Amino acid sequence: MQKLSNKQYIKFWLLFTLLSLSYWLLCKTIDVYKYTIIGVLSEILWFPMIAMLFLLPIINTYVIFKNKKSFIHYFNLALNLITILILFLM
Repeated sequence: MQKLSNKQYIKFWLLFTLLSLSYWLLCKTIDVYKYTIIGVLSEILWFPMIAMLFLLPIINTYVIFKNKKSFIHYFNLALNLITILILFLM
């Protein structure tokens, strides 16, 4: 098994952050039960998305303290905080 390089690792966590943000944004702005397939996907993905909602900021904070020079980690953390705000304020 290959070890992920630093750039692949950053892209991996950024992808998860963007997936989480888009999931919660779509669930808050559209009626997911209007179309059956979207409702089914929403119901299947709700638990992993809640786990990602709370775990990703913790992971990103750890990476920021570990690697203080990378701007993308701060961007990831900002996106995670925006996701939490969208979830609780909309």
